[in-house]
Amino acid sequence: MIHDSFRNRPGLLVSVRSAAEALAALDGGADFIDVKEPDRGSLGAADPATIAEVVRAVNGRATVTAAVGELLEIEGLTSPSIPAGVSLFKIGLARCRNIAKWPSRWRHAIAALSDRDMATNASPVAVVYADWRTADAPAPENILRAAVDIGCPALLIDTWDKSSGTLFDHWPIEELGPFLQLIRRHGLCIVLAGSLSGDGFAAAVRLGPDLVAVRAAACSAGRGGTVTRERVHALRQAMTAAEGAPNAYPAPNRKVQLPMNRRPVTFPLAKDFS
Repeated sequence: MIHDSFRNRPGLLVSVRSAAEALAALDGGADFIDVKEPDRGSLGAADPATIAEVVRAVNGRATVTAAVGELLEIEGLTSPSIPAGVSLFKIGLARCRNIAKWPSRWRHAIAALSDRDMATNASPVAVVYADWRTADAPAPENILRAAVDIGCPALLIDTWDKSSGTLFDHWPIEELGPFLQLIRRHGLCIVLAGSLSGDGFAAAVRLGPDLVAVRAAACSAGRGGTVTRERVHALRQAMTAAEGAPNAYPAPNRKVQLPMNRRPVTFPLAKDFS
């Protein structure tokens, strides 16, 4: 479930590429540790050995999540897997916009990973790209519909092309806010990401998601740099400062749950989608 320490505020998720970065993020105040390889794309999968090293380093002190790549990439792998200790995994849907049966293929990939790695109790996170047209991904409302049907406990809104602007460059707050309300109606946790820093990071916090996710802002030299304790701590302070500011789309009392410390999620499916 959502940990008591951030039941009434967004949690801070930091994406790391090594065990050393994970320890720095924890020391700085991260609530969730996400493992990815940024050189491989927005949802670039780290090597299984790297993920396992991060899990060992975190040692139950935070929830560990992992990017496993884009659906079309995963389908080309002989035996994709998720190391034990990962609670949530993310599959992107870039280049799936014009594939008629993408929901069933997405469901199949999720089932294959879950069946192969039942010991991990890992749950799937739906991914909506703010720049979905550039990514040639399905429209946000279609992904939300499929996520509700599949039973994803959370939905991440991120950017696919990290060189072409932030979340709010692609999806202004006045347009994003109503979509967040729709997500909440259907009981999914909300994770906001997309090159968030400075005023954009504060704006994301004020929208009241369950998690705000960062990498570049936590690094000493941008997305390809190294996560530092000092930068993560600064983000934690910025999050605290932003929480008291006015919010045009206030979040309700948090009743949704995310798994903490590798415990599985329980999630009631919403049946009506209007």
